Amino acid sequence: MKRSLTSWQAVVLLLVFLAMVGVYGMLAVLWDRMDSGGEAAAGTKGPAATDSGVQILEPLDGAVLQRSPQIAVRAALSDPGFTRAELEVDGAAVGTVANLEPSAVPWLAEWAWADAAEGSHLLVVAARDASGARVASPPVTVTLVPPGRLAFASNRDGVPAIYAMGTDGRDVRRLSQGPGAARQPSWSGEGALAFVAETADGPATIRTLPAGAGQPQDLFAGRDPAWSPDGARLAYTASVDGVSQVFVAGVAGGVPSPVTAEEVYAGQPTWSPDGTQLAYVARREGNWDVWVTALDGGAPRQLTEDLGTDWAPAWSPDGTRLAFVSDRAGSHQIYTMAPDGSEVRRLTDLPRGAEAPAWSPDGYWLAFVAYGGDGTGADAREIYLMRADGQEVVRLTHNAYDDGEPDWGSD
Repeated sequence: MKRSLTSWQAVVLLLVFLAMVGVYGMLAVLWDRMDSGGEAAAGTKGPAATDSGVQILEPLDGAVLQRSPQIAVRAALSDPGFTRAELEVDGAAVGTVANLEPSAVPWLAEWAWADAAEGSHLLVVAARDASGARVASPPVTVTLVPPGRLAFASNRDGVPAIYAMGTDGRDVRRLSQGPGAARQPSWSGEGALAFVAETADGPATIRTLPAGAGQPQDLFAGRDPAWSPDGARLAYTASVDGVSQVFVAGVAGGVPSPVTAEEVYAGQPTWSPDGTQLAYVARREGNWDVWVTALDGGAPRQLTEDLGTDWAPAWSPDGTRLAFVSDRAGSHQIYTMAPDGSEVRRLTDLPRGAEAPAWSPDGYWLAFVAYGGDGTGADAREIYLMRADGQEVVRLTHNAYDDGEPDWGSD
């Protein structure tokens, strides 16, 4: 009985000791945080912690910004004695500001970064004292994307609908209204929007919204709408005797003209920039490939011949490249090729795949979809941007909903 009591007392003493160590450890951490001014909350991005006395406040590290004539940069200098500060972009000084009161702290220095090029940049603020000694802030990486808007489909409000957002992922607005789902947005160069409206008791219908204010108009049954370069026609797919075929129709009216006569499937049309050809996807002999046909007649030409599934073609604005999706290497990734099917280049290598490429109007960027979100299945789809060579991948949406089918334009 005595030995048992002694063991119990030993356990109690050990627990008391551990508790005291924990309390003292916690107090030490709190004291350290109070002494250093605290830290940013976990999971939030802000100015990088620094011991140099110099930190960039704006823009934040990892920011995605639309390119503009001038971009505001602000830095805080918390130590006295700095007489001037330089903004360095990618290692080169782009602006210097003088400190009129070196003894006063903090000093908030500001720059208007002008003529910034699209792409990723490394920003550093270097401060100097009267002797010329240099102290630098932690670097901040920002990515500048072209200005404009992206239309996309999302189920973030329940039923899939059409939304628009800035190319930096900000200013999200819902464009489509009414019952039923809305998918596959396509923006014309003049700002008119075409999309597919779905209802439970009828066929999928291509609907248009005029640029600016206006009422939606139902055009014809079909899917995969794609505006012609002049904005006067739509290419789309519709079922004929149970087989999907590609058609072209004038938006102002007229009889739709058939483009394909496939036995199994044809769809996903994309226009050449001069409006004389359509690339599309056809399934022949059990394989999905990209084909191209001239609208004034002639036999279709096969562009891809890989045994994998090739789909979702998108013609570049200058006509020199076609982006498409293929699983030829195992997972669905984005590729480009010349209009004759040569010079195939792989752009993405994402763990869960990529799809739905859409060119920027200047041809230097691609919007696309990748499975990088917090949801499961289609709800993991998020919208990204990347350079036309596959570099500088930027994520625009962050949620657990299905964000997909982007198209570049303006509203």
